[in-house]
Amino acid sequence: ACTCTSLQPSERKDMKPIPSFWRIKELLHYDQETGIFRWRWRHHGRVRKNLIAGTVHKFGYLKISVDGFTHMAHHLAWLYVHETWPEMIDHKNLDRLDNRIDNLRLANCSQNVANSVVRKSSKSGVKGVQWHQNRWVARIRKNGQNKYLGRFKSIEEASEAYRAAAEKLHGDFARV
Repeated sequence: ACTCTSLQPSERKDMKPIPSFWRIKELLHYDQETGIFRWRWRHHGRVRKNLIAGTVHKFGYLKISVDGFTHMAHHLAWLYVHETWPEMIDHKNLDRLDNRIDNLRLANCSQNVANSVVRKSSKSGVKGVQWHQNRWVARIRKNGQNKYLGRFKSIEEASEAYRAAAEKLHGDFARV
């Protein structure tokens, strides 16, 4: 689940400082075609010029340490290209290590969740569909609000109802 906030990064006391566009350009080179960051020069002993920057975070994203603070590479890529810090980024193809700028887009919590796969805990194996009282029930969620789509005799009917609603409500972020 997303934990969104309406506060800007500068207003939040719990957030680490955001590196400037110029500082990132000074330290790193970002290849938009591959999504790979490389260090521009040697510093802190271990980092060498042209070495690929970053390590994989426990949640599968690439992280890069800049001036003692760790940042997600997809946020740094957005900053590098667009010169603004994003609040939330969505990986279009769901590959958390694919940081090509063409694979990244700004999103809110609802959009980010819409572009996700069915949960591993799903008993139906179909996003938005569950078995309840001898029928398949389809539901969808947008902006924190649940919408009941109906009860169906077949999982295919329920799945189709979810697909149609997802395309209507979530547009390009819909993933079924």
